[in-house]
Amino acid sequence: MKVTVNNLTFSYEKEPIINHLNIEIPHGFSLLIGPTGCGKSTLLKIIAGLYPKYAGRLTGMVDLHGQKAAMMFQNAAEQFTMPTPREEIVFALENLQLDEGEYQTRLDQATAFTQIADLLDQKINTLSGGQQQRVALAVLIAMDVDLLLLDEPFASCDPKTRAFLIKKLAILAHNGKTIILSDHVLDDYEPVCDHLFEFTNNQEVIELNASKKIALFEQNKKLHERHYHFVLPNSEPIFTLKQVQIRQNKLLLKQNELNLHSGTTLITGANGVGKTSLFKVMTKMIPYTGNFAYLNKEIAQISARKYLTQVAQIFQKASDQFLAVTVKDELELSKKGRNLFFTEKKLNEWLEKLGLADHLDQVVYSLSGGQQKKLQILLMLMTKHQVLLIDEPLSGLDHNSVKLVLELMRESQQKLHQTFFIISHQIDELAEFCDYRLILADQRLKYVER
Repeated sequence: MKVTVNNLTFSYEKEPIINHLNIEIPHGFSLLIGPTGCGKSTLLKIIAGLYPKYAGRLTGMVDLHGQKAAMMFQNAAEQFTMPTPREEIVFALENLQLDEGEYQTRLDQATAFTQIADLLDQKINTLSGGQQQRVALAVLIAMDVDLLLLDEPFASCDPKTRAFLIKKLAILAHNGKTIILSDHVLDDYEPVCDHLFEFTNNQEVIELNASKKIALFEQNKKLHERHYHFVLPNSEPIFTLKQVQIRQNKLLLKQNELNLHSGTTLITGANGVGKTSLFKVMTKMIPYTGNFAYLNKEIAQISARKYLTQVAQIFQKASDQFLAVTVKDELELSKKGRNLFFTEKKLNEWLEKLGLADHLDQVVYSLSGGQQKKLQILLMLMTKHQVLLIDEPLSGLDHNSVKLVLELMRESQQKLHQTFFIISHQIDELAEFCDYRLILADQRLKYVER
């Protein structure tokens, strides 16, 4: 069944995010693309019935033609209420008031569909971002709704998991479900995408014809044709690991010896292997065994107050980093401890470049996911930390925003001689920016040249 949007206008404050929109989204697999902050997430939440029930003002009409809908948020953790995936899925089924005998059948089907059998009884707050996204999708599958609304559902997934889940969603669409999905990354969609809608900065939404779809996917393929090469480090290390072990429910890292160097290091690996847990050790959030030293001093023996003025983490979920209400309030807090590079002139220049200058009075939690990410990175670069551990910095960003964020990071690093360690699955976008690449696999970190 189709979804019909008629003369839809929606706003949080004065300026509408969606303005007199008319669009018909047919049955099948539909992909929504467009710049950061253009209204993709907002439209999905309106279709799901979340807006204006919980925020904003709306006029116009959305007709689902009798379809039951469920939505997966950009930040999967926001929609969990129970401790484990098993309990979360059963809780969702209880709310549907199904016969108890049907719970196990649907649980088994959703578990097999998303391949989360090994995660069912783990604590959700210990899972990686990519694993949490698989769990959120499993909840939707168990609910067996007609219309699935997915907002950046694979932003934290490794490439293999992403490709697998997109193929599974395509099977659902083929079997009669309607899939409406927003994403900035076009990988793996070409064989399965029935309809491609592009949002513009002029608040228009256009369905691309076949020739434009082909051209867009061809352009995306060229991003992966570039050959990148990482060097092997030989400079003085800033972190040294000897006989280090990290555990979170299970053994994640068993490193006999490794040096981590200044500059920029990209850290890659499958979901759940322990990349974020490594960052938690490096910020004294979880314990480790063995010797893990920063500038030749054991991390465990350095006071948190002293150490965390030099080393900080930029979280995977941007909103976890915010302390104030509005964008202006966040900036004022960061100005109190900012470095010499971010003068008032420089700060205003970057607010304008990042498209945040017109959002100073906006509540940070009402920004789009991409706008939150740009603000978060700017705020953290303003600090005096010499080492930044950056978890998925490109999540939720369109191509132009990616270029701007990397330009900002490069300029800050060159002026302040900062060291970056970056966790990301978006290797193509980061290859030219990073000096070194580490892969975490089989409980071991290893430098690679490709």
